[in-house]
Amino acid sequence: MKKYCQLALISFVILFLELLLIRLIGTEIRIFAYFSNLILLATFVGSGIGMLSKFNFSPKVSVFLLSVIVLIVNTRLFNNITDFLSPLNENKIWFQQDTASLGNIIAGLFMTAFLFFLVLFSFIPLGRYLGNFFEDSKRIIFVYSINIVASIVGMWAFYGLSFFAISPFVGVVIAQLILFFLSDTAQHKIFMVVVIFITAAVGLGIPNNSENWIKTVWSPYQKLSLHKYPDSDSAHPNYFLNVNGATYMGLYNFSDEQRIQIEKKVKELPMPSTYNVNFADQYRLPYLMKQNIKDVLIVGAGGGNDVAAAVRMGASSVDAVEIDPQIINFGKKYYPENPYSSLKVNIVIDDGRSFFRRTSKKYDMIVMGLADSHTLSSSLTNIRLDHYLYTKESFEDVKKILKPDGLLFLSFEVLQNTKIGNKIEKNLNEVFGHKPVIFELHDTQFFGLGGVIFMANEKGDVEEKYLNKNQDLKKFIEERRMYYGNDSTTLSDNWPYLYLDGPRIPQIHLWVSIFLIAAFFAFRKIVSWQGSFRWDFFVLGAGFLLYEFQNVSKTSLLFGNTWVTSLFTITAILLFILLANIIQSKFQFPLWIAYPGLAVSFALQFLMPIEVFNSLAFNLRAIFGSLFLNLPLFFSGIIFITLLRDAEEKSSALASNLIGSAAGGLFEVFSFLWGIQSLLILALIFYLISIPLVWRRQ
Repeated sequence: MKKYCQLALISFVILFLELLLIRLIGTEIRIFAYFSNLILLATFVGSGIGMLSKFNFSPKVSVFLLSVIVLIVNTRLFNNITDFLSPLNENKIWFQQDTASLGNIIAGLFMTAFLFFLVLFSFIPLGRYLGNFFEDSKRIIFVYSINIVASIVGMWAFYGLSFFAISPFVGVVIAQLILFFLSDTAQHKIFMVVVIFITAAVGLGIPNNSENWIKTVWSPYQKLSLHKYPDSDSAHPNYFLNVNGATYMGLYNFSDEQRIQIEKKVKELPMPSTYNVNFADQYRLPYLMKQNIKDVLIVGAGGGNDVAAAVRMGASSVDAVEIDPQIINFGKKYYPENPYSSLKVNIVIDDGRSFFRRTSKKYDMIVMGLADSHTLSSSLTNIRLDHYLYTKESFEDVKKILKPDGLLFLSFEVLQNTKIGNKIEKNLNEVFGHKPVIFELHDTQFFGLGGVIFMANEKGDVEEKYLNKNQDLKKFIEERRMYYGNDSTTLSDNWPYLYLDGPRIPQIHLWVSIFLIAAFFAFRKIVSWQGSFRWDFFVLGAGFLLYEFQNVSKTSLLFGNTWVTSLFTITAILLFILLANIIQSKFQFPLWIAYPGLAVSFALQFLMPIEVFNSLAFNLRAIFGSLFLNLPLFFSGIIFITLLRDAEEKSSALASNLIGSAAGGLFEVFSFLWGIQSLLILALIFYLISIPLVWRRQ
């Protein structure tokens, strides 16, 4: 019994720690927030090498290296990596500095490699520990099932920390304490106690010395830090929110009383002739365009700027959709006008795209706030939180819930030398059948961070219907008009990459892929491995992870691009694998049935579009959608557990599978080039390659 408890604990720690490090490093070193797969691959390769290595590594090695990682990220030693590698990154990162030079690029790559190997080496002892259980066990299906169940618990524990806004530094200490109890050597335990104390002191004891800092919380998505503008800053009298260390939004007081004070300040300043304080407030502007607005939908409600404006301007009903519950909590507590307490406001914690599809309400005005994502939606995808909001399919959903005379008012920060404006304009033009009215608000001081506004309606008469009736407003907008054109790739659910200028593999992904491949072959020559490498398990691992990547992306289109969706999706995947284990232990499912089942389930993925499930009620969609999307993983699970049961060197087989999963993670970059659906084809190719490899061994 003790042996199985130890197996459960190490399985728990591996997945729990994997998710913790992805969150922690991606938050403190910003480039990893957009490229978290690198940390994921480091955990896979490290665990695999641990299983293959002939040497036994003590858990104290993992405890020590975790402490080093905490020291690096919390003291911000490597924070320049993002700026140093910026010339290699065509996929836009918000607020990145341009420090392009060969020396900086080399320094950034070395720091990235150093951090990658820190994570990799911290997982080698864990892989070795886990591999011993598989190698020594005579009940391999039972052992693997314990591994799966404990992994599910580890994932839920991580998301539990996120739900309760607990710092991941606390999670690292918890993982270290579990490794402490798994150690049998008294001398090692003394060393580990000292290291754990240092980790706690560094991770939890270093205060935030930022000027006017108020508090920091960790939401299910990102690190949020609230600050107050200095009292001497007359232009910004309230609060602002940082996300992962970058300025994200302000919580502005634009009440009628405050507006009078702002107008007095503006009149005292030498403002350009194009400036008109009556129209400079981007949050108030939609209601100056269109009169008698009753039903308003705000997507990306944030701290409450748009919501306060809607309430202030007399809207009868306001649906405020925000994906991050902690941002809503900040708005409730700190927003000066407290709009979220209004009886007119209905708060919805959800992904905007999900809300579009499940609401039956029609709106006079849909305000899409600046949903500028600073992180990926999951460690198992390269999709950012806001990507699916701006696809052609999303705008089609928006059009359906607008009233016949409704108006879409979309704001976004369109930066120079990007195709963001082109993509949004092109999609709006194709969906509404008319060119949107576009203008920028970068010179409207005292009223927020500004941006670019896109306005569209069903009839395409925005200018005639709204601007021609107010010549002052028309003049204000005409002096700021923007025209981007349609010479860009259409954003679609298959290719939703808003921040990438076109179909291409970003240089940074190519360099990292080359580095990982070289590192693998270097380890193959340097490290003394036990057992023989299994290429059949390798390609099965690659196929599995590629399918899982596109599966998570597709599931978000059914249930929303939220952390809850990611949690239940990965849980469902692991439960299907567990079901395969149970069936195989009871009925001995043969490979000559499993492989055709895998082929048929893949064919269904190609033939049946995911949209067919959107017409079902939520419960039915959850049941049938999950069955449909995860059916190939059930058959691949049957194949995997059958081969693992028959393998003579089980630890080597499992290690080969983990390293193959890392290889599959590298192939995910082809979705930037060919779209997400291409990952399904690549996954199928890997599974087909496994057939002759398995046949030869059989």
